[in-house]
Amino acid sequence: MIGLNRWSITVGVLLLIGIIQTANADIYQFIDDSGVVHFTNVPSGGTKRTVKVHREQKKSSSQPATAPRTSGEKSRMTSGDTIPVSYMNIINASCSRFGVDPSLVHAIVKVESDFNPFAISRKGAMGLMQLMPQTANTMNVRNTFNPDENIEGGVKYLRYLLDRYEGNLSLTLAAYNSGETAVKKWGTIPPFKETQDYVKKVLRIYNGTGNTFAPRYTIYIGAGADGSILLTDNPANHPDKTLRRKTGQSL
Repeated sequence: MIGLNRWSITVGVLLLIGIIQTANADIYQFIDDSGVVHFTNVPSGGTKRTVKVHREQKKSSSQPATAPRTSGEKSRMTSGDTIPVSYMNIINASCSRFGVDPSLVHAIVKVESDFNPFAISRKGAMGLMQLMPQTANTMNVRNTFNPDENIEGGVKYLRYLLDRYEGNLSLTLAAYNSGETAVKKWGTIPPFKETQDYVKKVLRIYNGTGNTFAPRYTIYIGAGADGSILLTDNPANHPDKTLRRKTGQSL
């Protein structure tokens, strides 16, 4: 986001929601010609890229519908957790399109935002799956506060990471939290407390047992033209080389 301090965005959105909820209004987001992000309860029809980011719900005496936990429930959430039905349907639909386990996405959303579609982190990650602006842009997400778009983009990105790390959930989650560059640098889960705790939390919910998967690494071994040994984690950079894949446990 350009032109706004991340803390200003967080405080501004929360204040705006709190102020206008009493007036039963919606919230709109738009970006002006200078690239500055604005939040308002008045739609700006003449401004490009104006999107609704919050729809005021009608007051009801009943509680929001949630998906009950049953013995046959596929989502392996911790005891006492429930998933809003509307989010469950969106997650299931996106996971079906991209071939991702819905239970994994449920766990990620739980840890990332606790199912708050307006969550904003200190680093600027937004929405249910806490997409960074660059990731959202790459995944063609125009409104990160829209549950459908946010989950669709998050699941699509998760599918990419699962393919990138050959199904290794620990590395996939580490990259989702700290970025691919950090995982590539360390060759395993980066030694950042936040990332290590994040991986453990998600896998604890996903597994439903408190156990996590052991991190693994994959490298490709070959020989250079001069007989030197070649080690790489990306064989696509060496199409003319015959490389042998080696996968093992990290220390």
